[in-house]
Amino acid sequence: MSKRKIKQHVDFFSEKWKTLERLSEAYAKAAGLTPMSLNVLGVLYEHTQGCTQKLICKQSQYNKQSVNMIIKSFWRQGLVELSEMKEDRRNKQVKLSEKGQKYADCVIGSLWKCENDALEKITPEQQEALIIFLDIYEECFRNEIAALTKIMNAEASTNA
Repeated sequence: MSKRKIKQHVDFFSEKWKTLERLSEAYAKAAGLTPMSLNVLGVLYEHTQGCTQKLICKQSQYNKQSVNMIIKSFWRQGLVELSEMKEDRRNKQVKLSEKGQKYADCVIGSLWKCENDALEKITPEQQEALIIFLDIYEECFRNEIAALTKIMNAEASTNA
């Protein structure tokens, strides 16, 4: 395939991905949240028994400070409960409060239903193809980024 055609495909894929991100951002805004707080709420909703901020950081891929600010905001709004963990008192267990659970049922539950409904509109074969494509693309992109990072690190150590 020509470089021009590949560039067209990359541009098309990138635009579709950005459109999906903008749709998610618009939904978060309509729910009175930032995209980051929507994602953190999703992690909490998924872990009904509660979880640590460390787990939220890992699953959301946000830094500790950002997650901490979001959790504090949720706590001030009465959406989460914080409790010390017996095995490590420095870490806190974060769990949706009753109010937070109702809110997340509405915000995250509705979002997940929307995602499911959208996926159900394509055939099972198309769903499988989409999953396979995204898995392959992620692996290829990860390898390309790793190679690029290696080159950049080598250049940085040469210039240091």
